[in-house]
Amino acid sequence: MPRKPATAQADTLQDIRDGAFALFGRYGYDGVSIEDIAKAAHLSKGALYWHFKGKDALFLDCLKRLHAIFEEHVFNRMLDEQDAILRILACFQGMERLLRDPRIKAGVAGYWLGIGNASLPAINKAQQGFEQRTGEIIREALKRAMDQGLLNLGSDLDDMSRAIIAIMEAIILPLRQQSPDEVHRLVGVLARALLRAYARDERIVSIADKVLNIKPVY
Repeated sequence: MPRKPATAQADTLQDIRDGAFALFGRYGYDGVSIEDIAKAAHLSKGALYWHFKGKDALFLDCLKRLHAIFEEHVFNRMLDEQDAILRILACFQGMERLLRDPRIKAGVAGYWLGIGNASLPAINKAQQGFEQRTGEIIREALKRAMDQGLLNLGSDLDDMSRAIIAIMEAIILPLRQQSPDEVHRLVGVLARALLRAYARDERIVSIADKVLNIKPVY
């Protein structure tokens, strides 16, 4: 059988990746078969195997794609900010951007469902590496604000780092059909709660109000 032109091959590959990304995001690794992905891409299983060795390779590809979306909206933006408070606020702004991203509109909770009894080192390594990097970036942002005398987290530093990650997951994973205004208010409340609890100066809360475009509540 003659090979498809390069553009057709690229389109087919994208169809596979898009279909698999949405299916895994909704049903998880165990809830999706190669047949499901081939059907979503309008291909035969044989044609799909021409592009990917199997479900493991496809899931890993999709997982890395999800990580890249998080990096784009949240963590790269955080690292671009040199100001300690603005770096923390960039995390909350990133959550809002994530919820607006059409690439994850179908849902991403499936990537957190786990992988049954299978032992898949490459997938586990990718996820563990992402979670470690995520924790380090958030912790470093909070620690920088502490070192500059802006926040007084004390012994809550590590717990707060984990709490922010848990909050991020609680907001993003369900992908509730909330309006942009509702999402904006929710993210704003969370940012204000953090800063009101730990800020050494009330002016820091005012910075959050301005950056996140929040109407102060008295």
